[in-house]
Amino acid sequence: MKEDKKISQADIDNAKVQLGPLAGIPVRVYLPVIYALLLLVILFLFLILPGISKYGSYLEFDGQPSPAAVYSEGNYKGSSEQSIFFPAGTYKLNIEHEGFGAQILNVKVGGRLFGSLFFPRKQSVAFGLKTEDAAAYLQKTYAEYSAWSMSGKPSALYQIPTVISEAVSNLASTGALYSKSSSLPTNLDFARDVASASASAESARDGLRASFAYTSSGIIGPLSLANSARTIVAALGSSAGFPGYAQDLAPGLAQRISKILGQTDAASTTGDSNTGDSEHPAVLGKKYLTGHEFIIFSQGSLELESEAPSGSLISYTKTIAAFGLAATEVTNRQWARFLNENPQWQPANKAVLIEKGWVDEDYLAAWNEANDLPVTGVSWFAASAYCDWLSTKSGSYRIGLPSEAMWEAAARAGLVDEKSINRLAGIWSDGRRSGPELAGGAGYDKSGIADLFGNVWEWSSDSYRPYPAFAIDKLKTVERSVRGGSWANKQGSVSLSSRGGLQPARCTPYLGFRPALLNP
Repeated sequence: MKEDKKISQADIDNAKVQLGPLAGIPVRVYLPVIYALLLLVILFLFLILPGISKYGSYLEFDGQPSPAAVYSEGNYKGSSEQSIFFPAGTYKLNIEHEGFGAQILNVKVGGRLFGSLFFPRKQSVAFGLKTEDAAAYLQKTYAEYSAWSMSGKPSALYQIPTVISEAVSNLASTGALYSKSSSLPTNLDFARDVASASASAESARDGLRASFAYTSSGIIGPLSLANSARTIVAALGSSAGFPGYAQDLAPGLAQRISKILGQTDAASTTGDSNTGDSEHPAVLGKKYLTGHEFIIFSQGSLELESEAPSGSLISYTKTIAAFGLAATEVTNRQWARFLNENPQWQPANKAVLIEKGWVDEDYLAAWNEANDLPVTGVSWFAASAYCDWLSTKSGSYRIGLPSEAMWEAAARAGLVDEKSINRLAGIWSDGRRSGPELAGGAGYDKSGIADLFGNVWEWSSDSYRPYPAFAIDKLKTVERSVRGGSWANKQGSVSLSSRGGLQPARCTPYLGFRPALLNP
């Protein structure tokens, strides 16, 4: 390229771009028109088009209990705590929450064309659900709370949901607790039953929040909080098991209690101070009913010592009405009579029983009707059905599963001394045994009862609670208590305070039962 044709920096600096006419239209005319059109397009894209493509409103729900589920035409749309978009139109919405009656709302949804991208249209929807059965809802969530409580200590990866406090808040928010019906526990009973199912400090915190909300009926204020605190302290402090409970779940609190009480060990306070000189239940005699021999015990008071999940022993006193306890565990031969008259419980009907939640796959797995071995593979529901059947055949007498207190009263009465359990003859593991032995085969204790320890564990009527010292039993936990040990346990490994909990539908080869006469 020739030197005079090269473009210099000066040429670049002095260069100018100048628009010319477009189709004969001067620049000063068409350029403003182009700018105006561009502005209109931008305004349309941001202010009008969103309203056309998404013409409708965000529904915001205001009501209790919350969060509730929102359905439209049978399709789940979201939670009442969310803003949910609906295109303009008329909708039939179903607002639902477990334990509460569904509410159907006909909602007309409007829309907005202009500015909906920046200022979306919002529409408020009010709702209010009513509980169908407050007592049933509370019982269900309490059972769920007890299951979570006994599932182990939480960690960073696993946390216990606050099911019981949320349930109480839901009931309070809908007014179901303002005037507590007779079907609901009293404030004291609720606080004690919740404490009895708290197996860790974390679950106890949820239970404590629930107790405050329950006793105050959800009305939070200085006076209601003070009243709730007095109620909870009265509920827990009235039990001799409270210091031990506090020692397990809140050692710091237990130390402060010890100082107040002038004690050196918070767990050392046992027994009730007002039990007086009540006598322990004693053997009165025998009664034969419906093919069973019952040992009759008098009424009385008994100091129980229950084993908590921590391994600590919590003592408390229980007053027991007169009762009778079968001398042996129910045998296969006795169970056969029940099956003959109650075919719905036959092994052939197991699939139906499983569907109803009354048994599991191991129901009557080792069933043999022609022997006097203890019947095993029976669930709590099946054992209760057997006792109900006996009641129908015993005239005015009522037969059921024994409570833990009844079982322990009979066990204590049969021991020569508190330590003789370790020397008691019984059906224990010997390394070769693969199942139970004949009912009563190891002999009878001094009260005339066989196999309270060993052979098979035995169902009780009580819900399993980590801390039964507080239990009022107005609310049922998810598990039922078993006592006594079995042929699979080593001798000396089971004590008077040994106890466990199983789902009521559970059936195992280590577990049977014996009936109790509840009105001798």
